[in-house]
Amino acid sequence: MSQQEDAANTSQMDSAPQPMARPQRKWLGDIERLKGLAIILVVWGHTYDTAFPVWAIGLRKAIYAFHMPLFMFLSGYVFVYVGAHKLKGSLSTYTSKRAKRLLIPFFIMAAIVILGKFFAGQFVSVDKPVNDLLLSVQHVFIHTEQSPSMFVWYLIVLFYFSIGTTFLFSRMNVSLNILFAASIIMFGLHVMMFYNDSILDYVYINRIFMFYAFFMAGCVACLHKDVWERFVERYFIPATAVFLVLLYVSFDSEWRYFLVGMASLVVFHGLIRSRLCNQNRVLEFIGQNAFAIYLLNTMFVGAVKAVFGRFFSVSDQALLLLLLATTAGVVGPIIVKYAIGRIGSLRPIAAAME
Repeated sequence: MSQQEDAANTSQMDSAPQPMARPQRKWLGDIERLKGLAIILVVWGHTYDTAFPVWAIGLRKAIYAFHMPLFMFLSGYVFVYVGAHKLKGSLSTYTSKRAKRLLIPFFIMAAIVILGKFFAGQFVSVDKPVNDLLLSVQHVFIHTEQSPSMFVWYLIVLFYFSIGTTFLFSRMNVSLNILFAASIIMFGLHVMMFYNDSILDYVYINRIFMFYAFFMAGCVACLHKDVWERFVERYFIPATAVFLVLLYVSFDSEWRYFLVGMASLVVFHGLIRSRLCNQNRVLEFIGQNAFAIYLLNTMFVGAVKAVFGRFFSVSDQALLLLLLATTAGVVGPIIVKYAIGRIGSLRPIAAAME
């Protein structure tokens, strides 16, 4: 999610006349660097293969405990920073803009992935193969955990969060702190449903219950930005110990997403703001291209895995595959984005990836 794009959308939504120009928002370099780190972890997770050795499968499970909570935190943080929750204009106009930004890419990528896997599956092995086109389309909406395009769930769930939170705050006067408290209860309900085999994987309802707490954590952190920044800078090192302990003790529990995920917000935001990373331009550049990477990374990861499997043993050379596929999944989409941006008729597509 681009800070510039969201700031522009927010200002366009505010139809009330302004006596003077709005002050320029400060560039959040730490948030861009954190997005860069988070999207690298996302791509790393997408390199999973059933033939991986135990250590690689365990590492993936550990990363999955916090990488999407971290991404949702960042989305909530930027959401409040650009003032989207304080909508003064038309809610329908805002909804339309959010749909253009999030739902159109969601449906386009779902269609590309389903068709791509259907045809590619005739020649090479693919993850979550598509043998029945109609059933795969159905799984985009019903029994979504079985969807071959499951990786794009973040887009539609973020749409729900942005519209719902804006409505509740700006129209119903529900405070962000209350919404945060409610979101924690929602996660508890998710755990109950998970252990009772009653997961609501219809139009991603289960993901709403599972991840709203992290979106709202980002909202509240930005609401108290100065306090939050001082806290993570001071305590991210001891929080790392807590993070590792929680990861160990909750590794096989559904609560690991909440416990490890919440601890990771302090650990990684503090790390990114520390002297070790506060001048890292590579992470910042990757963060600025996170949306393009999110949309396109699985194509490059899948291509590398298909070629790699023809020449090397996936189980014996797992680390090499992880490094190659992750690099391709990060660099490939950036190259595509900038290449498209150089073609006049395709520049709107590149702009949509900002």
